[in-house]
Parts: sequence; structure tokens; C-alpha cells
Amino acid sequence: MDDTISRQEAIDVFPEDTLPWDTFEGYIAPHLVRKILERLPSAQTEQRYTEEELRVFAHGISLSLLSKRSAQHWQYDEDTATEIEFLERLYEKVGADMRGEQDG
Repeated sequence: MDDTISRQEAIDVFPEDTLPWDTFEGYIAPHLVRKILERLPSAQTEQRYTEEELRVFAHGISLSLLSKRSAQHWQYDEDTATEIEFLERLYEKVGADMRGEQDG
């Protein structure tokens, strides 16, 4: 079960304005907690590439795979086999990015 909440949800719990009990010694006023949360960086990673860039990457990788597989069909080469494995993994990573999946 995932019990995480978004940063914005946590911020929205606390009021923006000063409240009467903000002067109690040893306690942080709710509006100050809000300010602290607002200053925290987001835990979500920003997408590095646009959807269009990812599609172009996937297309280029698939063309390269097609070429290398064709070469392997005519004459097997261990280095080419290694390159094919690498490109297949890369294609899967780009596909995962396109689907919005995160590394686990």
C-alpha cells in the first residue's frame, strides 16, 4: 500500500495566514510549516525529453535494430549480437519513458 501524498497536498493542509497560536513556545505555527514545505524541492523527477523526442529516439533505435538484425541474419558476429542486446534494452527504456513508467 502506498501511503505517500503529493507535496502540494501536504502544503494545502496548512493555512497560509498567521493564526493566534503561532506564538506558543516550542511549537511551529502551521503557516510556518506551510512555508517550509513550499521551499522543499519536488521529489518528482522532471521528464528529460518531450514525447516527440522519445518517439524519434525509439524510431532511430528500431531502425538500428533492423539493420543489425539483418546483418546478423547473413553473418553472425558476437559484437553485433552484443549491440543488438544493448539496443533492445535501450528501446525498452525509451518505451518505459514514453509510458511514464519509473525505474524501480
